[in-house]
Amino acid sequence: MGEVPLRRVLLVILSAGMLAACADPVKPIHAWSRQTAAAASIGTVKIVNHSTNATEENLGVLKSMLEGRLAECAKGPSKYEMQVVVDNYKLANYAAVMLIGDQHEISANIKMVDPVSQDVAGEYYVQETIAGGGLIGMAKLSGGARSISSDFASSVCKRIFLMKA
Repeated sequence: MGEVPLRRVLLVILSAGMLAACADPVKPIHAWSRQTAAAASIGTVKIVNHSTNATEENLGVLKSMLEGRLAECAKGPSKYEMQVVVDNYKLANYAAVMLIGDQHEISANIKMVDPVSQDVAGEYYVQETIAGGGLIGMAKLSGGARSISSDFASSVCKRIFLMKA
């Protein structure tokens, strides 16, 4: 079996990155209505870690970014508890970014729970990715946990709360 040409490997990575950029990062499991989203705000954000790669510091950054962004985009009178179960948290390896490309990733199941009745008003699966390679990739991925957490929070505002963030 021969070696796989570097050009083919780079083409596969580039194609996968382009497809990931086009993919919708938020998938509804139990979507709530536009009216419910417009009337919603978040009282508390609870993060549960099921990822082997996430550090407490990185999860703290994610929680902080979600709280900050949600304060801007979810301003309704009905308060919900947001339960975020992180099942994948990966930051890029910068040596790999330079050689073949790599990516930051966060995937989580998000539930909006009525704090009084404990009913789930909405549930979504969110997968956010930032990919890059070479010098441009290094610049794109330089924000680390803060950058991917910010993108994750923006996707939540745009797709779950239907607001610009």
